[in-house]
Amino acid sequence: MKLAFMSSVCPKMTLEELLAAAASHGYEGLEFRPEWQQAHGIELDASPARRKELAKRIAGSNVEACCLSPGVKFCWPEQQQRDAHLDTLRKYVALAGDVGIGRIRIFADPISNSGGRASSYRRQEEHLAQAAALAEQGGVRLVMETHGNFRAFDAGELLYRIGYPAGLWVNWHLGHCLRHGEDVDEAYRHVKGRVAHVHFNLGEEMAEAEHIERQAMLLRDEGFDGFFSVEVINPEDSQAAMKQHAEGWQKLRAKLGF
Repeated sequence: MKLAFMSSVCPKMTLEELLAAAASHGYEGLEFRPEWQQAHGIELDASPARRKELAKRIAGSNVEACCLSPGVKFCWPEQQQRDAHLDTLRKYVALAGDVGIGRIRIFADPISNSGGRASSYRRQEEHLAQAAALAEQGGVRLVMETHGNFRAFDAGELLYRIGYPAGLWVNWHLGHCLRHGEDVDEAYRHVKGRVAHVHFNLGEEMAEAEHIERQAMLLRDEGFDGFFSVEVINPEDSQAAMKQHAEGWQKLRAKLGF
């Protein structure tokens, strides 16, 4: 298991600065949040020449571009919106391929909690299946984030409904599961064997720090070799946030022996 951080920890840093910061704090991966006018430059409007330049710079470092994290989702009630996001995803698959990024995070929330969860699943199934096929063809994995009220239970149910396609996996952000009533082991039962990425945050606002050890232990024992990626949005002190999470990760690594 490896440590990464999302560009939202350091939104004003260029790609070169992000790579240098990652190396200085012992991070092995970088996750990029497009669409938020950050300084890294990995955006849909990047020219072919710029994409080659970005890919070359990343390949020449010791840091992996582990995930691209746009705001694509297919839970919209309107067919037109779902179609538009599928078209956007197609462009992100191409961007990820050009730059050398193996995962694309997508959302699947909000899910109706007023007796309509099944209809929310049905609304997403067709587009998620098409999205998974696009990802597989493009050589990337989509990772649905457990986010908002979209819990591990929901991720497992959607995967089951569309037949566990090779292109669709889970980004297990434990903090959101905890806030919506799923404990670590309960959540894990629904996503076991399908986690390809993890978001975490040791800050108090996510109330997940005390549970990360159990999450890491479960994933370690199944042979998970992906990234635990720090998601902190626009912290006051980016360097302090990076240092805190890197030190916490090293302690966890020493304790669990991975």
